[in-house]
Amino acid sequence: MITKVVRGWKVGGLIAYLMGRGRAQEHVRPRVVASWDGRDGAWQPPQVAGGEFDRDLGPLIRALRAPAVAAGLPEHDDEGKRGYVWHCSARVAGGDRVLSDAEWAEVARDLLDGAGVAARDDAGGPRWVAIRHADDHIHIAVVLVRQDTGRRIWPAHDYPRLREAARGVERRLGLTVTAPADGTAAKAPQRGEIEKASRQGRLPARLELTRSVRTAAVGAEGLAGFVAALRATGYLVEVRRAPSGDPLGYKVARPGDVSASGEPVFYSGSKLAADLSLPRLLRAWESAGRGSDVAAPLPAARRRVDAARAVVGSVRQGGAEVDAQGIAQATFPVLSAVGLWSDELGAAAETFDRAARPPRGVRSREGARAAGLRRVARQLVRQRRMLGVRDEPGAAAVALVVALSALVREIAAWQQDGGRPHQAAAASTAADALDGWAANRTTPGAGDADLVDHGFAARRPRVEPRLDRAARRSSTMPRG
Repeated sequence: MITKVVRGWKVGGLIAYLMGRGRAQEHVRPRVVASWDGRDGAWQPPQVAGGEFDRDLGPLIRALRAPAVAAGLPEHDDEGKRGYVWHCSARVAGGDRVLSDAEWAEVARDLLDGAGVAARDDAGGPRWVAIRHADDHIHIAVVLVRQDTGRRIWPAHDYPRLREAARGVERRLGLTVTAPADGTAAKAPQRGEIEKASRQGRLPARLELTRSVRTAAVGAEGLAGFVAALRATGYLVEVRRAPSGDPLGYKVARPGDVSASGEPVFYSGSKLAADLSLPRLLRAWESAGRGSDVAAPLPAARRRVDAARAVVGSVRQGGAEVDAQGIAQATFPVLSAVGLWSDELGAAAETFDRAARPPRGVRSREGARAAGLRRVARQLVRQRRMLGVRDEPGAAAVALVVALSALVREIAAWQQDGGRPHQAAAASTAADALDGWAANRTTPGAGDADLVDHGFAARRPRVEPRLDRAARRSSTMPRG
């Protein structure tokens, strides 16, 4: 079950949308399936005309808003604070069965209670309704104001708690079980960003900026070079500094991407991706600074990738005291550099992104192997035009991609061993894409010794479900 939460100010507008036709007339028989007071379907707005969507929403909206009105809360942005309307959507997987309205009502209560937003037996808690207008999902609208005291509610850690509550629902109802929230998912473009990009016939700004900022970061030695690289390609960049002059953060905008008022739409680095926040970039540049430049980046990159794969393999066997997470993180810049050679390789790098991210709360220590990977990635970015591999990749370029595939598969196996299915799947998929690119460019003949030395099958660790691995250790357990 996938859950998503957004915050806003106007519960009336939200209810009107949820009970309406939808932006593409996709809503079917909108109905209230659960409510704060247990009346549930009794809060269904009555029809006032012949059309399915002609309903009197006033009583429901006024009832939901009443605590906020009594507390004197506005229906607009209040000095940059987060809105008090909490909107959660919950969707089952495509292969799951269709839940009944009664089941969805219990799901809504489980999610609200588990997230710490509205406890099941709290009569003075916030007012909320759950609305269903499709087979596979519901929407829950909550006004975060207590009915008994009129005080505004600020849920603590509601997003990760909601994810765990959703996993409990999955187990209870026999739905597809998803992995726990670990903070590694990429930040997807919002619907408004996607629609705006579609009208303009362009890639969503968030995606374009993430790619360009990451390329500039991999090729830079520090903040000054990073900013210069972005500005040289036409992007708008602003650095936020403390009174002392120390940099605190940055934001970047795509030229021509403006708001309704004509102002550039800026994104901070941390809003693009966790690894693009300024503190993370500063640490990455410091790590790359500990590495060394080489005269021939392509063969040197392959050797460093091979050495990193051996280290991760040793970690899996318990034989090396090296942080495999640090190597996974430093592998991503190398993939990003190689991704400049073709769209296919660029897509593989973006797929690997999640496998490189440390789960929430995990601290990594990048050692010499990681520093070497970051340093050679910087050289690959800087010399990509001179290397000429985008049009006619030679054996050394293909050999590097094959070596990267072997390293990425080793990382996938390490992630699977650690119980991180999302990261393991991302790494395995990326490795498949790398193999596909290399296979399409591998032709037997002179000069292919590097490729023979990096045969696909001999280098692939086997990635298996943890249950199967445990089953082989015990003769009393059947094979999965």
